[in-house]
Amino acid sequence: MTSGDRFDVVVENLYRAAVADVSWESLCPLINALIGTVAHGLTYAEVGSNGELVISRAGFYLGKESRPDVERRYFRDYFPRDEAIPRLYGLDDGELVHKPDLYSDREKKTSAAYNEFHCTLKTQNGLFLGIAPPESNTMIFSAGNSIEREGWGNDQIEILEGLLPHLRRFHRVRRVLAATEALGASLVALLDNKRLGLIQLDRSGRILEANDRASEILMKRDGLRDQGGFLAAAHREEHTELQRLLARALPPHGPQGAGDSMKISRVKDRAPLVLEVHPVRQMRAVAGESQLGALVFVVDPAVRPRIDPDLVTRSLGLTPTESRVAVAIAGGHTVAGAAQVLGCAEGTARAHLRQVYHKLGIGKQTELVQRLLSLEPLG
Repeated sequence: MTSGDRFDVVVENLYRAAVADVSWESLCPLINALIGTVAHGLTYAEVGSNGELVISRAGFYLGKESRPDVERRYFRDYFPRDEAIPRLYGLDDGELVHKPDLYSDREKKTSAAYNEFHCTLKTQNGLFLGIAPPESNTMIFSAGNSIEREGWGNDQIEILEGLLPHLRRFHRVRRVLAATEALGASLVALLDNKRLGLIQLDRSGRILEANDRASEILMKRDGLRDQGGFLAAAHREEHTELQRLLARALPPHGPQGAGDSMKISRVKDRAPLVLEVHPVRQMRAVAGESQLGALVFVVDPAVRPRIDPDLVTRSLGLTPTESRVAVAIAGGHTVAGAAQVLGCAEGTARAHLRQVYHKLGIGKQTELVQRLLSLEPLG
């Protein structure tokens, strides 16, 4: 198998892993072999209100297997004193850094994380790649040492950079599924999801099936509609963009298509729909025996996700009551409505909300919503 063939296999399975058709564990040896590394990791993080790095999920994959024991050991024994962590805060989307560059010359001699953890796992000379879709927290892809005797070569770097848009798509789709409580759901379960619109397309772009949420949106014909069995947008410019996205996702032949996102304007609702076009292969459609070409996730911002107050408490350092107020406000309640939900006086709810804003260093409801959504687990 050529390098190009291996790349296509990884990309194809990466798109399937995003919708849980295959596990990341089954994909990890393919990624390690493609890049030419001994190990890799995925970490989802954001910068907290006090400048600290808030980790929502992390995974370590050595050789051909997932190693949760290594993950636990790192966060227990090394993460609090790993000098490189603060230097990852500002990693831009697509920025690639060599792990030794995140440690000073002195730290390379004294750092426990660098000399014990990374040295033992053969990840001391690895790489970090920042992946940050718009309005999202960051996913950091880390690669261990190169298996090449001379270290990281240009060909390896080009392969990793070539994976970037597909890793970004994986990250974005996982966030959509997390926000609608659909992580790990089968295709049948996704069709039953009441908050996420899902449309199955065959390889020619024809609609095979739409779940109830997507069917409701299509029937309204407000911005997005079913036109002769194919997806269409009401506005000419958006229709042209939609067809371009579908053409990229559904090439008539050749390697796996590429996914992308766009917004669809509506007349009856100010908030536009968000479409996530996600190509898939080797997946059976629920409708009949047709082979799937792509899944289209239709996200309606008016349908607010449910956020777990306990997760907010654990992740942001709020009290349980403050977390419940934050969740109520982020869910669209007024302060009076939040007080009613909590069974307290409006003044009490307002005082708790002031504390929330103070602790998180924010001042607007939109910032609160974004902060809380960034905590949704992604793996």
